[in-house]
Amino acid sequence: MVDDASDGLPEIGEAAADAQSHEPVYRALREALMRGDVQPGERMVVKRLSEQYGTSALPVRHALQRLVGEGALSDELYRGARVPIRSVDELLDLRRIRCAIEGQAAAWAAASVTGTELEQLHRLQAQMNAVKATGKAEHYLDWNYQFHFTVYRAARSPLLVPMIERLWLRAGPYLNAMRTELTLGIGLDTHDQVLDALARGDGEAAREAVTAEISEAAGFMVRALLANPDADGAS
Repeated sequence: MVDDASDGLPEIGEAAADAQSHEPVYRALREALMRGDVQPGERMVVKRLSEQYGTSALPVRHALQRLVGEGALSDELYRGARVPIRSVDELLDLRRIRCAIEGQAAAWAAASVTGTELEQLHRLQAQMNAVKATGKAEHYLDWNYQFHFTVYRAARSPLLVPMIERLWLRAGPYLNAMRTELTLGIGLDTHDQVLDALARGDGEAAREAVTAEISEAAGFMVRALLANPDADGAS
């Protein structure tokens, strides 16, 4: 069924004041993508998002337009913005680039991480371990997101973190593969290795631990894609 054109993206020339009001919606959607709160193939329904964020349709459309421009969403004729279904080659390329860039961030972090940041990382790790024990995944991916970006911000590179965020915008929806009973908690052992490496100031060990986790997660993402190649979200 062809969807209502009201879910399309905004035309050039719409009011600048309305465009500026999209920033909170944009940031909320951006974080939802990076945390894995949306599914591959899911349609970004303007009406639903407007109700969810308590705003009019125009700020939502501007937010979606920005995310399309960043490659986080696709814009399909008559169907509006959707979370792309990546190919296996795309996921493997993401793995390769993430290992290089996020591994470097972890290596740099080992030289500049603070005691306060290490305490925060240990708190997040303890929360994730508790979720693993109970089998409940409600906040697991959010804590995992916070863990990684606490490490990456500790690298003290203002240019590097936005680059990593762009990669997570593309990979994030596939993190849903890590919510299942079989996969929940996978990667926590490498978190322990990251924590140990950061505490010792061992950049190469931190790099190896982060790249090991990314590679392991990518394997589950690819298998999830192959098991459901035509994934589609609710309309």
